[in-house]
Amino acid sequence: MATKRAVLLDYGHTLVNLVRPETHILDAYRAINQRLEQELEREVPEAAELIKRVSIAVDDAIGDSYRTGAEQEVDIVELYRNALASLDIEIHPETLQWVIDQEQTAWFNGIVPSRHAAGVLATLRERGLKLCIVSNAAFPPKSMRDQLRHIGLWEYFDATVYSSELGVRKPNRAIYEEALRLLGAQPEEAVFVGDRLREDVRGPRNVGIQALLTHEFRREEPTWWGIDVEVLTSLADLPKAID
Repeated sequence: MATKRAVLLDYGHTLVNLVRPETHILDAYRAINQRLEQELEREVPEAAELIKRVSIAVDDAIGDSYRTGAEQEVDIVELYRNALASLDIEIHPETLQWVIDQEQTAWFNGIVPSRHAAGVLATLRERGLKLCIVSNAAFPPKSMRDQLRHIGLWEYFDATVYSSELGVRKPNRAIYEEALRLLGAQPEEAVFVGDRLREDVRGPRNVGIQALLTHEFRREEPTWWGIDVEVLTSLADLPKAID
């Protein structure tokens, strides 16, 4: 077996848990309401209605796309534009990007890192392993990288790869190959850690990357798909699993 040189990690429900921060999202949409009314010089729906017709509508559209198993990532800007258009709201591209950024900044308050994350990542770096986030994420890569900075984990990673910048999602092989390219590693030199059987076990294995399944935040059972894979109770088990 080749010596391991790289660890690729999923983000949501692997490195962090995600809990929708309702209060902060409401505050964000109050600010959005005020700016839209000023720019459009007319009344627009109040924050709660905007959340229902824009924020939740966008979330639902993303969820629907993922449930189909499609490997092409959605265009997040188009989803927000369409949601606002359903309210007869058309705004400049700069304002539209600001709306997206406001909601994403609110989400910083809903990120709960694994309590093992910093210690485990530090241990892996001390061993000389290169680390890369490989995540399906519809939102802009800058926002996703800012999340890592916000939770104090950015410094541990040599690279990050998000579906929103490649245009394709796991389990499309291109996303794993991009991570390997950025780290300068061969498939047999890498380990992938994630919480989903399709995207984080079968996908990496199809490229020749060893896979580990974590149950810290979500539990997909290997028996569901008849997959034989090592299961980590939490991220704390990772260093031992790649000894």
